[in-house]
Amino acid sequence: MQGPLSSTFPIENRNVPVPMQALKTHLDRTKSLPFVKRISDFHLLLLIARFLDVNADVPALAACVQAQATIPEGFQLLIESIASS
Repeated sequence: MQGPLSSTFPIENRNVPVPMQALKTHLDRTKSLPFVKRISDFHLLLLIARFLDVNADVPALAACVQAQATIPEGFQLLIESIASS
């Protein structure tokens, strides 16, 4: 059985953090997919969680990923902004 998460995003290592360019590259590479599919990667979600409210934003985003529901536009804009910084 395969769940809704992918595993193509780089895995962060304690000694080697994932550069923000990896997020931009991943989002650019997956442009043809729905946004929920583009961010349905556990390690990508861990990276994004560093910039979001862990008590409010992360559970809401994770629920969308789990249900493969549409990501609210505000989250999409925020994630794309993080990737461009």
